[in-house]
Amino acid sequence: MTVRAYLNRPEVQAFLQRPRVTPIVLFAGLGILVTFLRSLVLNPAETATLPLLDAGSVLLRLVVAVLWFAAVLWAIRPGERVRAEQALLILGTLAFSILAVWVDRPAAALMVTPLVARYWLTLRQTLGLFTALFVGSLLIYTLIPPLPTLASPQEWFGLLGLVVVTLTQGGFTYAAFEFMLQNEEKQVSLRRAYRELHAYRALELQHAALEERAHLSRELHDTLGHQLTALRLEAQRVRKLQQKAGGTEPQITASLDNVMARSGEALEQLQEVVSTLKVPQLDGTLHQALRDLVQTWPVQVNLSLAGEEPELPSSHKLALYRGLQEALTNAQKHAPGQPIAARLSGDDRQLSLSVRNPLNLARHGWSEHRRGGAGLAGLRSRFEALGGSVQVTQDKEVFEVCLTLPIPTQA
Repeated sequence: MTVRAYLNRPEVQAFLQRPRVTPIVLFAGLGILVTFLRSLVLNPAETATLPLLDAGSVLLRLVVAVLWFAAVLWAIRPGERVRAEQALLILGTLAFSILAVWVDRPAAALMVTPLVARYWLTLRQTLGLFTALFVGSLLIYTLIPPLPTLASPQEWFGLLGLVVVTLTQGGFTYAAFEFMLQNEEKQVSLRRAYRELHAYRALELQHAALEERAHLSRELHDTLGHQLTALRLEAQRVRKLQQKAGGTEPQITASLDNVMARSGEALEQLQEVVSTLKVPQLDGTLHQALRDLVQTWPVQVNLSLAGEEPELPSSHKLALYRGLQEALTNAQKHAPGQPIAARLSGDDRQLSLSVRNPLNLARHGWSEHRRGGAGLAGLRSRFEALGGSVQVTQDKEVFEVCLTLPIPTQA
């Protein structure tokens, strides 16, 4: 698997969007880098023994810094840690903390360890760990030879200065880290609220559009439908009156037959329009609604429904139902007479509806298929409002519409 494919996996994307990941990687990386640089120039017994002047020493410190940064990334990677990994992580953290204090100063441990532990711990637990590390790092530092005797005021002042410097550097670093982390969490909450508001707004617009379609369907049926029916009945009545009066004028007879035929055709077309505008009743299962749609479709469709139907809100059922309806209409329009295959599949995260049909090479206009007409554009807007997507692909022989919808967590 390539790095790009791994980074594009849904669980990895969800992990990278967690608010604690970026501050931990940034601050822990900077803390390790600062400790590495300071360890090259601090605590020389003589100027000539500076680690910076020894290539082997520089390389060793660089390898340790890189390995520890890699260990931080490994520790916070997606997924759960087993007990052996947890034990190894705790031992590695203790070893790094002691080493950082030994080669640098007590604040070095405070600038990395509590920040990484914040990935799993609460703020109170992390502050407790910070306090324990603060005390422990000072004790370790005082054990580095030569051991202090604390017999003179200068040594006491030196110890006090070490406490202040350690607390200041470690405290300010952790405060800046916590501020960034809180800010990241607020931004994540705002983005989540915006997506929810956007989805709610889209559902409101969709609901309003459905209500308008239902209203238009009723008005067409109650007004134009009744007028056409009355016109057809009136033409039939005139025809009967003409026959009773002995009228045999062929032009009048032909005109009346034409009026009745045209009004009959108009009524049939109006019923189709009303049926299309009418909102389908999807209170039952989605699988049954798709089966009913395919059975009533004028062209044979091979429908495959894989697995059990997950629990879905009505908005998702309606989107998939309209998606199949639009894809079938599209196939019938551009490739009449060609067989159509539809397949609904998915897992615990998303559903995919694929509609395929062979190209009708005898017809022109497939470029319009590739770009997508108003129907596919409306379908794309409907699915994107629910967090899904619409993909249209075409090769030399097959045209395919693939609709994808995420399954809501609280569906």
